[in-house]
Amino acid sequence: MILITKSMNTALHAILPAADLARLEIEASAPINPAVAYLESLGSSVSKRTMVSPLNRVAAIVNPSGIVGKDAWTLIPWQRLTAPVVRAVMAKLDGAPSTRNKALAALKGVAQAAWEMRLLDTDELTRIRNIKGDAGSREVAGRYVPPGEISALLRLCAEDRTAAGARDAAMIALAALTGARRAEIASIRLDDVQQPESRRFDIRIIGKRNKERILYVTGNAALALTDWLTVRVTSNCNSCPLFCAIRKGGMILPERPLSTTALDKILRKRSAEAGVTDLDWHDLRRTTASNLLDAGEDIATVASILGHSNIQTTARYDRRGERARIKAAESLSVPYFARKAA
Repeated sequence: MILITKSMNTALHAILPAADLARLEIEASAPINPAVAYLESLGSSVSKRTMVSPLNRVAAIVNPSGIVGKDAWTLIPWQRLTAPVVRAVMAKLDGAPSTRNKALAALKGVAQAAWEMRLLDTDELTRIRNIKGDAGSREVAGRYVPPGEISALLRLCAEDRTAAGARDAAMIALAALTGARRAEIASIRLDDVQQPESRRFDIRIIGKRNKERILYVTGNAALALTDWLTVRVTSNCNSCPLFCAIRKGGMILPERPLSTTALDKILRKRSAEAGVTDLDWHDLRRTTASNLLDAGEDIATVASILGHSNIQTTARYDRRGERARIKAAESLSVPYFARKAA
């Protein structure tokens, strides 16, 4: 049952007109939370994790004093969404245009799910759909990770003779070579991994928007993955995670997956030990895109490797900066005829 608490009711009065607040109140239980239905419709675990964050941000706005935690979104009566509710939330929501637009997309997705469940009428859904997002932009985030820093990270992992050293080296090498998202790395299962050649692994992943693609792991990254598979405790569970948890004492837990939060902690720990600052998993993804473009790969191929639907998204991942522009200028030439002496 999804109920509006006293504290939630007070917070809603602060941002919503009385008429809309009345529509938002629930006197009976809902058959299912439409936000749950919306997230399930996204298909891939990566997309679900991505959209939970903006739903939680909205939950904090609707009731900043009474709803906290990663599951705050589950306590909001989403089936009573109205266009004024959405506009009131967006007026309170801070952040860059892309952040705000993601929240608006989540709200529209939940409204669509509520309509499909016959909890929202067609006119209200149309009004919510007609709410426009932000047209602005911000400077691109993140940075390019130079080869020396990646080398420092992998050398550090190699010097760690524990199972964690082999696991972390394989994850970092995989991310740097393929540009896989951290959630994608966390979701890889053993039966997603194939080895058609001695020094190549093909890894099937399901990325955002339920899009399937293959990560081709070759060269030194394949060697790092081989080292981890050699160390990893085998089990009869093909659906077990490729990268699993390891206790402080070194005991491998082959059936326990790593969360994205755990991956963040691992990278922060390795970065601090290697003296690398201001680094996250998405920087490795941006670096992969930059290196591929620098190597002369066309942007459509790079978009396919990264799992982007739009090459404009891929273009925003390019962190080569002035170096790329100078290289591009040097690739062109014009005819020149030396002046003859007078």
